[in-house]
Amino acid sequence: MDLSINEDHEALCDAAHDWLNDNMPLIGLRKRDPALFGQLDALGWIGMTSPDVGFDIPAEALVFIAMGRALAPVSALSSAVAARWFGTQGQIALAIPDDDQVQVFDSPGTTQALGLWQGQAALMALPGGLEVRACLDLSTNLAVLEQAAGHTAASDPRAGLHLALLAGAFALGCAEAARDMAVDYARLREQFGRQIGAFQAIKHMCADMAVRAAVARSQLYYAACALEENNAEAAFHVAAAKRLSDTAALDNARANIQIHGGIGMTDEASPHLLLKRAHLLGFVAPVTTRDLLAPVMEA
Repeated sequence: MDLSINEDHEALCDAAHDWLNDNMPLIGLRKRDPALFGQLDALGWIGMTSPDVGFDIPAEALVFIAMGRALAPVSALSSAVAARWFGTQGQIALAIPDDDQVQVFDSPGTTQALGLWQGQAALMALPGGLEVRACLDLSTNLAVLEQAAGHTAASDPRAGLHLALLAGAFALGCAEAARDMAVDYARLREQFGRQIGAFQAIKHMCADMAVRAAVARSQLYYAACALEENNAEAAFHVAAAKRLSDTAALDNARANIQIHGGIGMTDEASPHLLLKRAHLLGFVAPVTTRDLLAPVMEA
């Protein structure tokens, strides 16, 4: 298994970071252009691993980490998986089934949604005239179906792992954005005549944030390579990556708010945006203890 990040990967990541910084700053999240998804699709980032494009999953994961930092539309996750395993094009809404209901995100302008049913990635048709309402995550919107229509499962079980991996990449990007936001503020904010980053308690919090993100990134990239190679233990590595990324996203977002102090709790500041996205991603392909213990139980 080749774990090296080559020059093509680095160039792709640099281009993604530059474009996202220029076109998707967090400060403008509430007023983003509805055509934003189309721009991401036109850049080729949504269908990177589809058969007619042919990028590998590790390269895709690196780009999705970058998109996760910018809180890109969550439908990028479902659309990328649908493009790879169902051959679809364009935007596919993200579905999160829950008992008799299905929560659908980014549904305006779409006719299908993709989610996980019993661990299998599946496409479902969306009825017309869905009532869309505001969501806790201000970067998206929510529609609720009281009864799920029939859905078509992917024939390859790796499709579900692919969704979990990309959701983990989004969560890792969220964790890294929180880390960087906290460090920047710690260098800017002064208290008692000194930058608050000079205080040991703040240093320790920032260091913990950096460690969580670094550990999650290492595991996520390994999981991406394992999934690309169809490794026998890919399911475990993807589950571990998703758990570490979700934990890093939540813990870093909370620490970021604490480091920002009073302003971190306000609506006009950006820290809460990362926390809300972290919570949402935790419901996408959630990892159970059984997922993590499966190799031990099978042995």
